[in-house]
Amino acid sequence: MLLRASSQAAGEEVDLSAAVEDAADGGVEDGAVLTAFAEAVVRATDDLDKARARALETLGPAKFVEAAATVGIFNGLVRVADSTGIPSDAMMLERTADVRGELGFNRWAGAKSSGVAEAPA
Repeated sequence: MLLRASSQAAGEEVDLSAAVEDAADGGVEDGAVLTAFAEAVVRATDDLDKARARALETLGPAKFVEAAATVGIFNGLVRVADSTGIPSDAMMLERTADVRGELGFNRWAGAKSSGVAEAPA
């Protein structure tokens, strides 16, 4: 949801489906590299070393560290929220209803804590 808000504030258009589907770059600079890196980190795939090296080469050291920190923080926040059952607040649920529906977020396990869970497709 932050990507949507920040891209709107910057006057940029991004394809949020890149977060859940195989999409080229989502309209984000170096999006394909960032997505491959994030997926490799979160899923602990065998491609992690390769994805890390490609991200470092493409982004440079400063942007790579920022990307790695962002992946780590979001992964940690989601794990804490899901493990403790923290629900999303009413304002967040209202503001994100369209995107959650479009991208299928309500089918994810964490949606149960907020009372918006749908059956998996």
